[in-house]
Amino acid sequence: MEDKLYVFNYTQNRDKLFNNLISIIDGILSDGVVKDEEILYLDTWLLEAGEIIQNGVIRGLSSRVSKILADGAVTEEERQELKQHLLDIQRDILDIPEVDFFSKESDLHLLNGLCKGLISDKALSDEEVRYLDWWLTQNGALKNNYPGKELFKLVKEILNDGVITAEESQTLHKALVDFTGCDLESGVVDGLSTKLPVDSDTDIDLEGKIFCLTGVFMAGKRSHVEDILKRCNGLISNTVTKKIDYLVIGTLSSRDWRFSSHGRKIEKAISYRDNEGVGLKVISEEMLFDALPRP
Repeated sequence: MEDKLYVFNYTQNRDKLFNNLISIIDGILSDGVVKDEEILYLDTWLLEAGEIIQNGVIRGLSSRVSKILADGAVTEEERQELKQHLLDIQRDILDIPEVDFFSKESDLHLLNGLCKGLISDKALSDEEVRYLDWWLTQNGALKNNYPGKELFKLVKEILNDGVITAEESQTLHKALVDFTGCDLESGVVDGLSTKLPVDSDTDIDLEGKIFCLTGVFMAGKRSHVEDILKRCNGLISNTVTKKIDYLVIGTLSSRDWRFSSHGRKIEKAISYRDNEGVGLKVISEEMLFDALPRP
């Protein structure tokens, strides 16, 4: 049974990372320029993506990017060669057998990767904002559900008057960071849980309330956090139902989540809250611990 679970998780994570990489490249190339910061991001991401480094195509890309950065300076010739190589890599990845690139889940992996690529230089250009708008417009199913629905609405609001202000660009940038868990300002290339669906202004009650936990907690094992809640007279549910009061998202994403920065529990809670009017709240680990009584 454990061997079957390992194979399933490996395959799932492999597909997730390959889809991510195709669209990370898409995001990097969307404004026609490959910046130094984007090359550094790609180098770090490849080193962390252990599941796919064993593939020859990816191993070759990682080696090429590392060599470009080795002398501390990127020449224009290297920049243009890498740009062409990234286009070739996208085609090579699509030729890899048995990898899922065409399901609803792969669409979400592609969106996640695209957003990472767009913010990989820690900024958003007007061209990148418009490219995200075009991409979401082409993917109708995504723009009707989380997280595409929220991002599409925000992009349309920004583009409504034809002018993208610095403040609007920063707002969208934050939304992409919150969605992807890619917070480069904090030195995190990948691995944070999504913050996009969090009800940040909610008041948190503990007494008699039902909590469901997901993700990896900075405070320790999930059982430790559950014990803290129980001592505050909170109740624990192992699954997301319409009866829970709070879904608590750990700061770190789980490696085996279906998507890079969120999993099924988060999807289900968002659907109950946004589509069915259920009164549950989605909160972060930080919000929960801020609400705990002081010793």
